[in-house]
Amino acid sequence: MTRTRACIGMTFVLAIPMLAQHGQGGGVGRVAGSVSGAATGAVNSTVSAPAGKQGNGASNNGGNDKTQGANGASSLGTSSDVSLRVSQNAGLSAQLQPLLPAGTTLAGDATGFRNQGQFVAALHVAHNLNIPFDQLKARLTGSNPVSLGKAIEGLRPDLDKKTVKSNTELADRQAERDLEQSESAAKPAPFLTRIESNTALASRLQALLPQGSTLQQASAGFKNEGQFIATLEAAKTLNLSFVDLKDRVTGGQSLGQAIHALKPTLSEETSDSAAIQAEEQAKVLGAGNASASSKP
Repeated sequence: MTRTRACIGMTFVLAIPMLAQHGQGGGVGRVAGSVSGAATGAVNSTVSAPAGKQGNGASNNGGNDKTQGANGASSLGTSSDVSLRVSQNAGLSAQLQPLLPAGTTLAGDATGFRNQGQFVAALHVAHNLNIPFDQLKARLTGSNPVSLGKAIEGLRPDLDKKTVKSNTELADRQAERDLEQSESAAKPAPFLTRIESNTALASRLQALLPQGSTLQQASAGFKNEGQFIATLEAAKTLNLSFVDLKDRVTGGQSLGQAIHALKPTLSEETSDSAAIQAEEQAKVLGAGNASASSKP
């Protein structure tokens, strides 16, 4: 019995220094209380902070949350904010509506993206390259999100790296243009007054517009009237969609590049030649001087 008590006493005496080494030096009761409190606090913290409501994700995951990755969309707040901002922007909604997949909504399609720019660029890529938007979105916002370029490579393995890069850059410029135009009040193109003051020119151009479109709507986004008229002429001559041609030209492609992209059966040389002819026609219609003076 005496021997047993001695062992117990020795164990107790040895335990105190060991606990003190962990910075608790206020006695066994205090150590036990600290350990118990820490465990309880950790459990309560986990229960009270469910996944997806952790602020920006990084502060609660040591910056290593893979769902955060590069797209920053792990937070439900961020995702919902993008969806709300896009759907409440009347100007942007009108611009993007033609790009939406059939049967979908703008708010629903925008959910999951880290910002408006990424979403708008994805819409343009899907439209430009005929890629199913839902498949592209899954790669950009899934559990292991990839860059837009990587997503294109995975869904269009037939495209070379140069083509992938050029389409990625085009979509980024198109998105930037859409967002800039939506944030500013809808103003007529600065050269529109000159066109409308020329009755013959206005009448000719009106006949080239897509059905239901106005000169103000069609000319918005172009740098000058020469670029606008040349795009109209090329669309008419080559039987191309003016809306698609405009989308590429105002997004930064040359008219020749845009023609070749929409009509790949034409060689690059033939496309450039067609663009030159359209630009010459624009000059014949009296837009040459205005074009030169209005270039940035």
